[in-house]
Amino acid sequence: MRRKLLLWSWAAIALCGTPASATITTEATRGASAAELDGLIATNDILAGLIATELPGDHGWHPGNPASGNSANPNGLAAFTDGDGYLSGVTGLLNDFPPTGTPTKKLQYNLPGPTDIQQIGILSGNLNNADGRIFSTSVIRYSTNGGSSFALLGYFESAPLGSINNETGVPGATEDHALHLKIFNDNAEVLAAGVTNLQIDFYAVDNTGGQYRDPFDGVNPFTSIDDGLTPAFVAPLIWEIDVIGNAATANSADFDGNDVVDGKDFLVWQRGFGAVGTGSLATGDANGDHDVDGDDLTVWKNQFGTVGIAAIPEPSALTLVCIGMLASISQQSRRTRAAVCEN
Repeated sequence: MRRKLLLWSWAAIALCGTPASATITTEATRGASAAELDGLIATNDILAGLIATELPGDHGWHPGNPASGNSANPNGLAAFTDGDGYLSGVTGLLNDFPPTGTPTKKLQYNLPGPTDIQQIGILSGNLNNADGRIFSTSVIRYSTNGGSSFALLGYFESAPLGSINNETGVPGATEDHALHLKIFNDNAEVLAAGVTNLQIDFYAVDNTGGQYRDPFDGVNPFTSIDDGLTPAFVAPLIWEIDVIGNAATANSADFDGNDVVDGKDFLVWQRGFGAVGTGSLATGDANGDHDVDGDDLTVWKNQFGTVGIAAIPEPSALTLVCIGMLASISQQSRRTRAAVCEN
């Protein structure tokens, strides 16, 4: 029997200089049997068949997982993106006892091309037992510049902390074998636009009693909350990671459609600035994420001076234009204030 729970996510949704442009939400679906949630697996998603790179600080695999001797084993890295869920009772079993507050598994996926991500799905579970290993705790970061830098998408918990999943009959406990966490933007179609790389850190989730807890001793640096429990040290079994999305729309700062990126387009962006979920090319949305923000201004800066397929001008020329425009805006603002004072 499936059960769904909508969770609030600790997500980074407002970047410096950019208005909040997303309401990142998670939806957890629980399955009483290990195979009950297989229908939620995407078999043709962006990550299908991709093998992640294990980053420095990765804690390896549980000794009972054949991948502990070779990450290329089907129960290891390949299991995350094979579209099959679990293959055995140890599929995706991560290593227990990572140092407190550190990930047990650190992954990076290099996407085939810039991608507008709409949804991320994480399927975890335990074929053999209904216990705390079905939970998942993750931190996801993304890059839009080929991995040169990463921004925090969010810290994601798959259930309320303190939840108990075991077979002892404790009042209030569940006896589930699978859990699917869907991460999406409930305010717009796109979760993250133009993504080229994803980093996913998985943490320990349990203390052998089936009680879900965070991996930190004291205050959680992502949530600023102390769950009052000892840190988790038992790792989950991650069966599948899905990324749903489409090839990113080519960025364009030609907002007025005259085949030239110039000062008039800047004024369109300026008038539309601050739109969340309602932006369009005609109102200053250069990257197709339906927001008009600092990211679109960056596209305008990079494309300024483009005529058809003409080359982008030298940065020095662009800088002079930007300074001139900002000075003009500032002067206009001072005149407006002066007029108000005189009245």
